[in-house]
Amino acid sequence: MKISVRGIYSTALIRLLLDEGFRIVKPTKSQKERFGLEEVFTEPEVLITDSEDRHFIDIRGSREQLERLIEVLKNVFEDAIIVWRKLDQAFSHVRVGFPVDSKKKLDEFRARVTYTVPWHHYCRAGGEVLSNMVSFAEDLVEKGIVPPEEMNRMFEEQVKQLTPRLGSKVKIVHVKLDGRRIVLGIGKVVWRSDDEIKILRRIMSQGVYDGLGIPKQIGDTAVTYARRLEWWMKTSYYDFSGNLKGVYYNINLPIAFYPDQIHYFDLELDVVALPNSEPKIIELELLEKAVNNGIVNGKIMEEAIKVAEKIICTKP
Repeated sequence: MKISVRGIYSTALIRLLLDEGFRIVKPTKSQKERFGLEEVFTEPEVLITDSEDRHFIDIRGSREQLERLIEVLKNVFEDAIIVWRKLDQAFSHVRVGFPVDSKKKLDEFRARVTYTVPWHHYCRAGGEVLSNMVSFAEDLVEKGIVPPEEMNRMFEEQVKQLTPRLGSKVKIVHVKLDGRRIVLGIGKVVWRSDDEIKILRRIMSQGVYDGLGIPKQIGDTAVTYARRLEWWMKTSYYDFSGNLKGVYYNINLPIAFYPDQIHYFDLELDVVALPNSEPKIIELELLEKAVNNGIVNGKIMEEAIKVAEKIICTKP
């Protein structure tokens, strides 16, 4: 199969694809240098590019060819999110999401080719500023200015500093299993530690709180607690007088922290609790459907259920 690869994941993916016997065509200059590839101007049968937000890759080609490629990706990246979209009778479009663990696995593939800082793809997906920081750090090592071990240590510390600052405004970016990117709102960081934050949002609309089934009113407040790399996020809703209305635990793949946002892949499954009542699991059937449709690995569902059951027992 002839594949063309572009984007921030290209070096890691090409290493994997070559290992699996795929052929790379139309390589860039850097790809030719890193892999010793020859000029091949044959049109690709499959094209891989970044999604706009860089947390997914987009893959286009015939359904038959894509199925073979997707099987390889699913075997290597157990937490990958696979979203199929049919373009026409002959061609399909697949969007593959790379949560935190997949990004770390991609780092390993890239490190087999060239020096790679810890959390390379995690940072590259976080925007241009972080992406430039990665390039600068790796350039210092490649030029022999900073030893790899020292840069690894410094970069690990730098990543810890990505927790949004106290008082800053941040977005909560909630990515659904169908690939939709939903910004739940912009809030203010009212408490933080190295790996934890609390975000305050003021409710400016009316309706019903999803999952809780209670009225949403203007003047309510939502306090969201999140820990970096955690499988859940807790939002407590209060009325205008400060009385607790309900608690919503979102179950998700590990949360990524960036200076202006927290980002995670939602797993549909949630835990909800009203005052003076026991918490309960909701929407498990949506996650089961995603597993049956090949969007999510069954092992991820097993872990998500364990996380939800632990929340019910411990009520964090």
